[in-house]
Amino acid sequence: MLKLLLEEAVKIAKKVNSKVVVVISNEEVEERIDEGIMIFVAPRSFSMAFDALSYEEDEYEAKKRLVDKFIKFSHAGEYISTMLYFKGVGEEESVIGVIDSESVKGIIVADPVRSQIYRMVSECSDRVDSKVIRSVLNLSLNIAQKGREGRKIGTGFVIGDAEEVLKRSRQLILNPYEGHPEKVRNLIEPTTWESVMEFAQLDGVFVINKDGIIVSAGRYIEASVKDLKLREGLGGRHLACAAITRETEAIAVVVSEGGDITVYKDGNELIVINTHIF
Repeated sequence: MLKLLLEEAVKIAKKVNSKVVVVISNEEVEERIDEGIMIFVAPRSFSMAFDALSYEEDEYEAKKRLVDKFIKFSHAGEYISTMLYFKGVGEEESVIGVIDSESVKGIIVADPVRSQIYRMVSECSDRVDSKVIRSVLNLSLNIAQKGREGRKIGTGFVIGDAEEVLKRSRQLILNPYEGHPEKVRNLIEPTTWESVMEFAQLDGVFVINKDGIIVSAGRYIEASVKDLKLREGLGGRHLACAAITRETEAIAVVVSEGGDITVYKDGNELIVINTHIF
């Protein structure tokens, strides 16, 4: 079945001028270029999570099955778009998804530029360069998945409007980036990530200017959290980062020890990325 679905997906990709096919399956599939079409393979962890999705209402079984399939296809489209964003694939108008799970098999056409992650990037780009957002999110993914020395860690990045952020925060420790040249503080360069992952173990957050230059690490935010409306169960780092985005023009990215990445703007949650399925 997978071979047939993949062959048809490549045909559809050609007809809609798509250059990308993403395969969600438990079977072994080789990533390759097939007749000019890039074929990416989703990690098996997503296929397993995809099968675990369910609609829990007991009534109206026929409706349940229909809604269950709709939810799964909707999740697949969002996941495909997020995965391609982290892989650095260009903003495609359409991407073909091949789903070969135990519960659902089929082909979908996803529109990444209409997905949550691309809408979030677009919404934040009026304040922070999109390259900086991509770098911070990729670094956050590394921290969420790898931690440090085998230990899960959480941290926060406050990006943009650095002068106002500094006015509403204070150093918990000596700033480890003080006095260093910009080239070793530029988050757009992956060579700087190793030091960031080391200092992410410290309390406090990183302050980064709109161009991606690290201004400070180990910073304690002193913005008011009064009347903030966030999801239940979130800790002080999420509250502080959401609060500073309400008082300034900054964007905040928070990595939880549980492995989620959350982005805040104007005190509101824009997106939550579950990194366990990548």
